[in-house]
Amino acid sequence: MVAATIPDVNRQFPEQIQSVRLYRPKSINSLLLISFVVVVMPLMAALVHATWSVDRLVAQGQRALFATVRATQNVQLLVETITAMERNARQYKVLGDIALLQVYQENHEKFLETAGRLAALQLSDLQRQRLELIVKVEDNIDDALISFPPDAEETAAAVDGFAGLARDARKMLIDNRKLVEGEVDRLDEIGERLQHRLVLQAMALVPAALIMAAVFTVLITRPLRQMDRAIRRLGDGDFSKPAKIEGPRDLEQLGERLNWMRTRLLEVEQEKNRFLHHISHELKTPLTAIREGAELLNEGVVGTLNAQQGEIAAILRDNTLQLQKLIENLLDFNIATSRASQLRVESVALDALIDTVLADHRVAMLARQLVLDKSLQPVEMDGDRAKLQTLVDNLVSNAIRFSPEAGELRVRLEKQDEQVVIEVADAGPGIPEAERRRIFDAFYQGTPATNGHVRGTGLGLSIAREYAQAHGGYIEVIDSEDQGACLRVVLPISAAGGARE
Repeated sequence: MVAATIPDVNRQFPEQIQSVRLYRPKSINSLLLISFVVVVMPLMAALVHATWSVDRLVAQGQRALFATVRATQNVQLLVETITAMERNARQYKVLGDIALLQVYQENHEKFLETAGRLAALQLSDLQRQRLELIVKVEDNIDDALISFPPDAEETAAAVDGFAGLARDARKMLIDNRKLVEGEVDRLDEIGERLQHRLVLQAMALVPAALIMAAVFTVLITRPLRQMDRAIRRLGDGDFSKPAKIEGPRDLEQLGERLNWMRTRLLEVEQEKNRFLHHISHELKTPLTAIREGAELLNEGVVGTLNAQQGEIAAILRDNTLQLQKLIENLLDFNIATSRASQLRVESVALDALIDTVLADHRVAMLARQLVLDKSLQPVEMDGDRAKLQTLVDNLVSNAIRFSPEAGELRVRLEKQDEQVVIEVADAGPGIPEAERRRIFDAFYQGTPATNGHVRGTGLGLSIAREYAQAHGGYIEVIDSEDQGACLRVVLPISAAGGARE
């Protein structure tokens, strides 16, 4: 009977049970606020308590210090006044000058004022008794000096009484110093207890705050890391895994939007691949016929051509070759950006490969009367021969296209530690500083070549970058030794990955 009622309870209160199991904030701001309250507020409360305790201790010390300082100052002034009164009284006894008695009376008034200030302070019982005794003795001495002549025995006895009076005042000063020392000891004891309590409080709160901070850091950064990984996968063209975001509800909704975008990008990628395959097939068939026809005309198979007809046939042949190169660049770009493309790693003699590429472009260099300056060190590396050849071919063809007539084409190959460095430089207009960061973007053509007959697709350098990165290297624009552009490729000698043949 009881077992039958449990599902009924779950059906009646599903939301309450779910909220008890796991509470998820509605937004990242709510989670940040909760983490701030849980982590920072106890620390702030402890800091406020510590500040209040220290301020109270400091206030007690200041009050005690001010009181003892005022008491010490007044006792010292009292001693000085008694000394001055004794000096005036002895001079009056010897000389009998009434003016000296008047000076004594002025110091007497100063003595009474100082004693009054001392009596108003918080003194110990012993100090107060000494002060009352000093005032009483000084009053008797004053009566004797006023009532009797200078040469009277009573005057002499009164003057001798100043010695005991000064001694009692000095004892009062010693008592005050002992009082200061006792107050300092008491404050030290209070400070030690406060320090011990604050240390225990910090030892309890700081680890707890660190643990809570670590927990909330994980809760906050975990969905962000998940989102970062999902975005990176999308940026790398990996659409196979959906974005799974666990955290606040707004981030989970953002993960759903990423999944929607992943689906759309996957559809666009598939459409692009189908389009490229279709358009390349559709273009190659008529282009092959046109090229073969131009070759037949150029070779005179169908009859001898005059000079103008031969020139037109040569133009047709050259432009069909240009179009074929553009189509091959489109296909290479599709392969380079596809994650399905893997390196077929083998040992490649890079100097021989570059010589082969330069030989393929010999006709184009002769047509522009370019001076080739090459320096190739014998270097072997692990890599994909076809992709490395395409990389170098794109760099060389780009340099030829931007080179002026009778310009210089410089090609360098050298080994630096465990890396291979390839530099291809031309004597053209160079690459403006504003375009250096975009020159490797797909379909970006930059400033047109002054001598170029046909503008490219803007894919050559983009393909070169993709192939360099596939080998674990990079490509960059550097300052040329002379006028012109200089592109540097840095590749590791050892294979970064891929299937070795």
